[in-house]
Amino acid sequence: MVKVIEINDSQFNTIVLKSGLPVLLECASPECIICKTMADRIQEAGKDFFSKMVFLKLNVNENKRWQDFNVRVIPTILYFKNGILAARHDHFPEIEEIRRQIKLMVQSDTQAANISSEFKTALDLEEIGARFYKYVYTNVRHGKTKEKFRLIHQESLVHKELLQAKLRELTGELYSPGVTEKMEMKPQSFSLMGAVKMAIKIEEKLLSFYKRLQKDKLLPDKELFKKLVKEETVHLKELQKEMKFMQNKELFTPMDSPEFPTWLHKVFE
Repeated sequence: MVKVIEINDSQFNTIVLKSGLPVLLECASPECIICKTMADRIQEAGKDFFSKMVFLKLNVNENKRWQDFNVRVIPTILYFKNGILAARHDHFPEIEEIRRQIKLMVQSDTQAANISSEFKTALDLEEIGARFYKYVYTNVRHGKTKEKFRLIHQESLVHKELLQAKLRELTGELYSPGVTEKMEMKPQSFSLMGAVKMAIKIEEKLLSFYKRLQKDKLLPDKELFKKLVKEETVHLKELQKEMKFMQNKELFTPMDSPEFPTWLHKVFE
């Protein structure tokens, strides 16, 4: 039987943020009927995890720490790991949905490390792509190509945000870029066609990586990777189409280029 402990604001830091185990905290009110139903669901969902997770309740009528986490409705379930808010349920989740989130929270350190590693690699690749696409659309004069690279750059930034949010939800970690070097701008008669070839290489790398993650049994959110695979496929087709157009028109427009920076080597690993 899961024992749910009611805590107050004065206990919050010690019991929630400094807990050695993952924490499920229900923000609720004694007068709330659906909060009682949610409590029953938590009891059922957590019955096999009482030794691996701490189950708590916070009375929103008598305490204020829930305000620090943007709780707008009750009941809301907050999940903490290593003192960080890692996930939440703002709606009225079913038992299986709560159980699934609990399983993610109590997974072994090895699993968490593997998930963290995969997401960080994906984020680094998107960081590389975003840098390169920004460089191209900033320096190229060909209007159609400039706009195409600008749009791909924007989508790369969106992909980064999605991956960062999922990394934090699954592991409680914040992403710190593994790519720290700055691009040094030095003219080297780098052709526009060369830029498109490099972009195709980046997209091929990303697409291959996301396809593998989509099949990885360790990673839970297949819909995220399905979305990324779909959008990277579109990027690749657009760039291949651009390459064909340039070859037909024999466009070899020179543009300023960075020296081949060390962070681009990641594309060819």
